[in-house]
Amino acid sequence: MDVLCLTDHATTLVLGAMLILTFYLFGRRTFSYFKKLGISGPPPVSHLGNLIEVQRKGFTSVFRYWREIYGDVYGMFLGVNPTIIISDPEFIQEVLIKKFSNFTNRTPFIADEIGNLSVAAAKDDHWKYLRTVLAPFYSSHQMRAMNTMIQTCADTLMENIGKMAESGTGKEIKKLFSAYTMDVIAATGFGIMVDSQKDPNHALVEKARDIFRFSVFNPALLFSLVLPSAIKFIEKSGLSRTVLGNQIYFRKFCKQLIQQRKETGINENMHNNLLNLMIKAQLKGHEKLDPEEEKELHLENITDWRTKRGITDDEILAQSVVIFLAGYETTASTLTFFTHLMATNPENQQKLYEEIVEVLGEDLPDYDNVQKLPYLDMCMDETLRMYPIGTSLDRQCNKACTIKGITIPEKLSVRIAVDALHYDPKYYPEPEKFIPERFSEEAKSKQIPFAYLPFGGGPRICLGMRLAKLEFKVAAVQMIRNFKILPTEKTENPLILDDTVLLAAKNGVWVKFERR
Repeated sequence: MDVLCLTDHATTLVLGAMLILTFYLFGRRTFSYFKKLGISGPPPVSHLGNLIEVQRKGFTSVFRYWREIYGDVYGMFLGVNPTIIISDPEFIQEVLIKKFSNFTNRTPFIADEIGNLSVAAAKDDHWKYLRTVLAPFYSSHQMRAMNTMIQTCADTLMENIGKMAESGTGKEIKKLFSAYTMDVIAATGFGIMVDSQKDPNHALVEKARDIFRFSVFNPALLFSLVLPSAIKFIEKSGLSRTVLGNQIYFRKFCKQLIQQRKETGINENMHNNLLNLMIKAQLKGHEKLDPEEEKELHLENITDWRTKRGITDDEILAQSVVIFLAGYETTASTLTFFTHLMATNPENQQKLYEEIVEVLGEDLPDYDNVQKLPYLDMCMDETLRMYPIGTSLDRQCNKACTIKGITIPEKLSVRIAVDALHYDPKYYPEPEKFIPERFSEEAKSKQIPFAYLPFGGGPRICLGMRLAKLEFKVAAVQMIRNFKILPTEKTENPLILDDTVLLAAKNGVWVKFERR
């Protein structure tokens, strides 16, 4: 009896050990991927890949750290997902431009039926069509038409900064600029005045604040990285809501807005905002399309998409949400980082002030005259070099190819480490220093192509770049013209950055203002 008990116990131990070993090996099933391609990289841990090191060093800093060890091209694992990391400008140019047809799409991310319809997530001809619908909104003609609306929002921003100056105390400023960019996006993109600057606790700003603040260790996201085959289950089960978060609020808001606009109709004399452009691109009877109905349309080119299909209600909703959120967050963050750099670099701030006074005098900033401020451009470009809001870009290889002797298999994700690129001393000596002169016309003529990517590059370059630059410049000109920006006892230098999807200061950005 004792022998039988011992045998049963031994069998249990062996089976348990085999189960653990199987679990361990299953979690390493993809880890020989880069060895077969002859690509080095950080050693992965079963199931988690390199996520522990990513979490420990931060999603931004870890790419700088690995570049020092493994060079400009190496492989790493997000969970069990192989990803090649690149910060070599020649390699980047191949991916974004020369071999764009091999890298047309972004790597799939957890979303749902609406999220997958946005221009950021759409693929192939679907993406091309959506871009043609949205592109007219960002033309130079449209930018000029937006001048008055942006200036109105900037006037309110100056009133709020004036109140801060009168208080004589330092404050955290991200919320200040978030309200400004929210008002600009609402007015220019959707033809509505939300006046969030006059209501600091406005629901739109409050709900938007935490949209991009989630970690790779979010339960649903972590599950998808460890077990990629579960992504569809996560999306359909509702677990994706832990990633989508407050996007649900914005969808309800935008859905009501779309319905109201359709009910009231579009007056031809109305400002041709983004929402109006999308509604005009609809074809009657095609507001909703099931997959079978769409197949029967035989869409062979973009003209067919425009004349036979049009844009659906769900697609209008998806674009509305992504424009609201991406447009709000990125420019607000850039203004926040710019203001920090002005406070900590008073000589540069004075030089910019002198340029504004000399070139513009008392004229209000607009789309045309802000182009005559080269030092403002230099300061903006250097801000985006030091603080690229999107710290990396990704593409998925849809057709195997070879770049610089390295084979890129189909389905492999390619991630461009923008932050590591911007801080590479080969391209930017003393990268930790704020030196706007790096972007003088003479310096830019010598710059290595694709060594600067704050808005991405190639056909999928940021669609809203022109609007983002305009609303940034209008606010920056008015702020520098009217106020001195000073550091406070809470001003960090350098800033401690938060490990979130989009770049942010962990402890906020603190400055104080003084009227000139």
